[in-house]
Parts: sequence; C-alpha cells; structure tokens
Amino acid sequence: MKIITAIFTIAVACLWGGGIGAETLVIPGTGACEVALKGLAAAFNNQNPGHEVIIPPSIGSGGAIDLVATDRALLGRVARPLKEKETGLGLKYLVVARDAVIFAVGGRVTIPGLSAVQLSDIFSGKITDWQEVGGDRGLIRGLIREPGDASLMVIQKHLEPFKNITFDPKSKMVFRDNDIPELLGKYQNAIGWLTNSSLTESPIKVLALDNVFPTPANLREGRYKLLVDYALVYKENRLTELARSFIEFIFSDAGKAVLTKYGLIPADIS
Repeated sequence: MKIITAIFTIAVACLWGGGIGAETLVIPGTGACEVALKGLAAAFNNQNPGHEVIIPPSIGSGGAIDLVATDRALLGRVARPLKEKETGLGLKYLVVARDAVIFAVGGRVTIPGLSAVQLSDIFSGKITDWQEVGGDRGLIRGLIREPGDASLMVIQKHLEPFKNITFDPKSKMVFRDNDIPELLGKYQNAIGWLTNSSLTESPIKVLALDNVFPTPANLREGRYKLLVDYALVYKENRLTELARSFIEFIFSDAGKAVLTKYGLIPADIS
C-alpha cells in the first residue's frame, strides 16, 4: 500500500504541475465507493464549468487517511471508521452515504440466494460445486479480497461463520471492487462480494442473504445487515472553496439524487 500511495502522490504532483490549476480537486481513497463518487464528480463538474473534481483509482481507505493526514490531499474517501491510532491525526470524518455489501455470482449460477453458513462453506472450500446448494452442476470459483478490505470487515463483523474463516487457497484474490463484476462476467460459475454501488451492467446476479435481498427498502428498514458507511476525511482548516463546494453538493438534492441512482442511502449532514 505504501508503494501505491507513493505512486499516487507523484501522479497528483504531475497533475497539479500540468497547468490544470487551482480549480482541480483530487479525492483519493477506497474503491468501494469509486463508481458512485465518479458519478457525483461528473454531475458536479457539469454544473460548475471551470472546476474539476477527479476520483482516481483506489489506494484504499488507509491510503486516503495517510495522504490527508500528511497534507498531500485535501479530501480522502474511506469505507471504514477511523482506527484508534488515526483519531489523533486531526481529521474530520464525515459520513456521506450508506451502501450494501452484497454477494454476487456469474450468469450461469441459477440459485437465488444462500445462507451465511453456505457462503462460508463455499469460500472455505468445503462446498465446491453449485449442485451441492441446489444449483446446476458447475465448479465454484471463489473471488476473495485481501485482509483489511472494508467489505470483508463488514462481512466478518455481521456473519458469525466468517469471523475465523480460512479461505480456500484456490480462490482468486482480487484487489479492487471494480474488478469483481468483470471477473464474474468472465468466470460465470464464480462468486464474490462487492459493494452494491460497484455493480455494472455485466451479466451477474445479486444473491439473497439468508432469504433477504439487498433492496433499498430492506436496507432502510434494517432487514439486510451488511451495510457500510462511506465518508470523507479532511482537515477543516485546509479545505479550499472548491472542496467545500463539493461537500455541499453531495448533501444537496442534486447530489442525493446521484447517490440514490447508484443504490446508496444518502446521509444527512450533521
């Protein structure tokens, strides 16, 4: 992650030195909300000619916190709360939206949903064929994320069978939420987890978890438990007029409409 952060820092320096000027705001961080934040940035840029908000590829929540804490970025995007060791860095933590962590499968998988125990048995390698859980015959390919992934942390917090799971060594490690839909399209008997707002139009299917689908109503009413908060981190005294304007846009009716389009539950500013 330090290497990725260093590469990002160099890229930002080049961007600011390339004549784009002080009306550009780069917001590094997690890939969990990357798709939705790009949508927000596009809508904001369209309404504010001459300004440009850029959402670069993921460097993780920790990478964003490091860059903002060391004054190498004004805003960072995160998908987890600040850790105890990070609370003394002088950072503000502002929740902007809530999303669902979902389990999704490729186009050849016919089952509508799985239990937490079945999911754990699949990702640990105890279940290896879809026929074992009521589907058509087909070897299962598990797509997993690295330790510390924000979505994995949500899963392990809420699903008891995942708390001490040992993942099947044959699983494919994936490092970006945005890569999961592409891989599910490629490996159509595969299964993985990602955030709901990272979904694309790939031929993949969202599964019910313990007979509950991650619909907006189930999210709002608390029936679907795998929820993650997206937040911005920043230092209050370093915010530029452009940064403040973008934050205001997120909490405006127009910004909330964009978030809702991506399946998110907008937060109210406190």
